[in-house]
Amino acid sequence: MARARGIRSVLLVYARAVDDAASELRNLRCEEWEDLGLAGLSLALALGATAVYPALALPLFVGGLVVGSRGLRALCRRWDVVERLAGDRDAYVISEVLTYAMRETTMDRRRTFAALIRSRLRTPLEPRIEDAAGDLDLLAWELENAELWLDPVAAVACLRLLSDVTTSPLLNSALPQQDLRSRVNHIRSGFRPGRVVA
Repeated sequence: MARARGIRSVLLVYARAVDDAASELRNLRCEEWEDLGLAGLSLALALGATAVYPALALPLFVGGLVVGSRGLRALCRRWDVVERLAGDRDAYVISEVLTYAMRETTMDRRRTFAALIRSRLRTPLEPRIEDAAGDLDLLAWELENAELWLDPVAAVACLRLLSDVTTSPLLNSALPQQDLRSRVNHIRSGFRPGRVVA
């Protein structure tokens, strides 16, 4: 009974974290639209002020740039949150996160991943990569196989393996050698029989 209550409280805390992330994404999107809209208006007014009241054009232009940079900052923060959540299946209740993760499962993206792996295998290999070369080659083959469906969490893990220089054991030689095979096998476990739609 106590164990079930403990599990329920952990699930509630986690559900709350997902709700907070969804709320943060909504707030960032609103901030982004408001700031970029205000920046556009300010820049348009600055352009109009050059003909009507030139002394006002420069302050409006600078104000538009400042507010526009805040909007771009909100955009970058929103994409950072989406990218961070994309590796967590429970966050897929947030449509923006699911859309981001599903984009990585398309055949175009999978072919790109496979090409990146193959180009890496064509260069002289470090011993830590050479040990996992067979697994990497199988991963590339599975990525190109349209008869296999790829789980979005595994697709995001593949993206991170091929692009994140700090956490990828393929790209960061400071990480333990066994992490590479483990990560590749984790990604490969995300394949299931079934045709890819896109």
